[in-house]
Amino acid sequence: MWSLSECITWMTVGLAEFVAIVTLNFCTIIVFIRNRNLRKRSMYLVINLAVIDMFVAGNAVYHLFYWPGIHCNLWNRNSEVSTIIYVLMLFGPGSLINIAFIALERMHATFCPFRHRVLKKWVYLLMIVAVWVTSGLLVIAYMFLVQFDYYYGRCLYFTYISISLLIICVSYSAIVIKIRYGAQPQHHGAASRERKLTMTLLIVTVVSLLFCLPHVIWNYVLIISKSEITQSLSLLVAYDLDHASVVLIHANSLVNPILYTMRMPEFRSALLALLCKRPQQQRQVAVFPLRGM
Repeated sequence: MWSLSECITWMTVGLAEFVAIVTLNFCTIIVFIRNRNLRKRSMYLVINLAVIDMFVAGNAVYHLFYWPGIHCNLWNRNSEVSTIIYVLMLFGPGSLINIAFIALERMHATFCPFRHRVLKKWVYLLMIVAVWVTSGLLVIAYMFLVQFDYYYGRCLYFTYISISLLIICVSYSAIVIKIRYGAQPQHHGAASRERKLTMTLLIVTVVSLLFCLPHVIWNYVLIISKSEITQSLSLLVAYDLDHASVVLIHANSLVNPILYTMRMPEFRSALLALLCKRPQQQRQVAVFPLRGM
């Protein structure tokens, strides 16, 4: 059992991560929606990823705030809260699935640039629907399997992660090979923009996967050992390792807006304009009454 100080530490980390994830991704959504230059078809999946990442913050609160409070007897388990958590679980698998769809979309843009430019909006909307439906089915299957054996639920969890990672790795490996060794298209301007966007999303994907890797490894070890490793470790150490991996996997929802700011000048300018607009308006309101006096 954790001490009260350890519970408060994890709960503080959970709340801080929640606030940061919601704030950064909400600003990202606003920037993409309000800026016409950024609101392109190829960015629909990126916007959807920001929406998913924003709600992933609910999972961070569940694992890093709600459960530590239960372990330290600060409150009892609540059925209504559990229902809300089950709904928020839909967003967990959706993040990695969305990244996999982005990888497939970027591969299509790289290998079939002319067909990609004439893709209709409904194709992107269909991919977004597929992300949500797949995520929902995974959560339902996970909840069903956990009723029989928690080990089966972990196996399903690891299977979906493995398939998503395989799609991502194969797609971006093919993209890198094509860009490095393939023939350059004639329309250099459009192709250059697509390559830059592809490389930006590749960096976003790699960084996200690096944050997910400790959690994946930890769950893989639990599956292989059938949770026997937690018996060889003290219960406190096992809980700390598990929560540390949870902190990192949710932190991947933080890095995307930061990388967009670093890699996309239009996004950076739009974000600065969004953040600076309100103070400018306040200064104008303060100045005009003085002129009328």
